[in-house]
Amino acid sequence: MTRPAPALFVAVVFLLAAGRATPGTGKDDARAAADKFGGALTGAQASALRPILPERGKVHLALTRLAQEEGSFGASQVEAVFRDSLAAVVVSSFDVVRLESDEKTFALVHARSALTDRQGRPCRVSLHLSFQPENGSWVLREIKESLE
Repeated sequence: MTRPAPALFVAVVFLLAAGRATPGTGKDDARAAADKFGGALTGAQASALRPILPERGKVHLALTRLAQEEGSFGASQVEAVFRDSLAAVVVSSFDVVRLESDEKTFALVHARSALTDRQGRPCRVSLHLSFQPENGSWVLREIKESLE
């Protein structure tokens, strides 16, 4: 007598997985990536950005208060930009306001941050983070800033 249970189990697992996001790229994972970004800022630790920076391609930056950079940068350049910036800028808070994602190809995070800029002026900025999947996890592809 054959046992159909293992075949049935495999079929059920396959059907469940077919409609789900790639492991590491669901909404919870996108939120965790955004929280890593925020933790790097509030902890003044640019090196903490490494896990969410891409191995391939560039990250577009459009920053005026957090950093004074606009353009596309490789991962090591992004880390250097934030290392220099976080030596002069104090980020006191980072809060995710909204997250949008199809859980497979993109995640957009809208956040607010309070900081003291290079001139010692306190301000609040909106941050817009764009993530794409790479090697089973979310990586930054764009960081835009606007004053509130």
